[in-house]
Amino acid sequence: MSTASLSTEQAPPISVPLRFFAVAPLFLILAALTGLMSDRLADAHTPALLAATHCITLGFIGMIMFGAMQQILPVVIGSPMPSSRLVAWSSLLPLIFGTLTLSGGFLLSNADLLHLASILLGLAFLIFIVASLVSLARAAARNATATAILLSVLALTAAVTLGIVLAQGYAGGWQLDYPKLAAAHISLALGGWVMLLIVGVSYQVVPMFQLTPSYPEWLSAGLAPALFAALLLNLASSYFDVLPLGFFAEGLFWLCAVCFALVTLKLQFQRRRRVTDATLNFFRLGMISLLCAASCAATALLAPAHEYFRQLSIVIFILGFALSVIHGMLYKIIPFLVWFHLFRGGVKKGVPNMKEVIPEPWMWRHLWLHIVTLLAAMLAFFWDAAAWLLILGLSLQGVLLSFAILTGIQVYRRTRQRLEKV
Repeated sequence: MSTASLSTEQAPPISVPLRFFAVAPLFLILAALTGLMSDRLADAHTPALLAATHCITLGFIGMIMFGAMQQILPVVIGSPMPSSRLVAWSSLLPLIFGTLTLSGGFLLSNADLLHLASILLGLAFLIFIVASLVSLARAAARNATATAILLSVLALTAAVTLGIVLAQGYAGGWQLDYPKLAAAHISLALGGWVMLLIVGVSYQVVPMFQLTPSYPEWLSAGLAPALFAALLLNLASSYFDVLPLGFFAEGLFWLCAVCFALVTLKLQFQRRRRVTDATLNFFRLGMISLLCAASCAATALLAPAHEYFRQLSIVIFILGFALSVIHGMLYKIIPFLVWFHLFRGGVKKGVPNMKEVIPEPWMWRHLWLHIVTLLAAMLAFFWDAAAWLLILGLSLQGVLLSFAILTGIQVYRRTRQRLEKV
């Protein structure tokens, strides 16, 4: 693993990203508990499933990505966020309470909670987006990773704006075209913010941690702009109601996603170290899931009457692609942060290596549990028992991941205390 290209001297305190990582798994548990309140897990528009979905997307995925950006911008891009500790706390707290109030507002159909959630989440994302844009504007690096991250933040800005409009409209009874706005919100949040950020981070993480060759220049230079252009074309087609343009835009997006997945899998098979581990298999599962999501989306595009495939594509994208990649990255990033922050303190002896931070068997258990959870989610549309497996799986994943992250934090604290006594 080479860190020569990283600006490690600008890394924030380890507590900055870890506080986000430590909170995130609790929202997986909350999503599962919220799902218990729905008797129709095949209908994503029920209040309980709207709440559960936002617990996963905002509370878990959003929380992890907020924490990861605190580390990525200074270390990978070379430009720290301004006032990183202040930005971390002032975005973390409203994100937590905003997600909780939004979920409560959906569950209880409470307009006051939805209004409060809009304010809290708007504040959290405003602070985060402004700080990220300032950091990107200051960055000397103008590479593929920086481009992908910038485009992901722009997509996030539009997704959050639409989300606030939807929440306020739902609370106030506004006459809006909810299906069209919701589709645009989902497209920008998942296809823009999540997809583009994973793509940009993968350019660095996959070669560094998985010991693969670098992504080919034709892909790294063109993929993020092509994905973003596809999203813009899809929005334009929706606004102007031009079906052929929308068909082309969605096809372009999924073609780009398939290229990314196939190239990533090819690079992983070319890795220098042949011994496999759980983190690599999490990432492979994510790429395979992305291919499956693309297949389902293509089926829905060619046969619009089969709405099942559209919903299945979103489920596989969130649980199969996004969560798999996030789990795989966390199990690499947390040990790296622990090792790096202990090692850069000037101590060369007594620092645990990365494999000693989080027990490998726990990672494998999580991987198999995640696979079962994903399969249950795919079957839950027409098999009630699978819905219960999905709820149980999400709960146990939250517990396992919490254990792993807290174990990493404890290793860091114990090692620091021991080294300070020497």
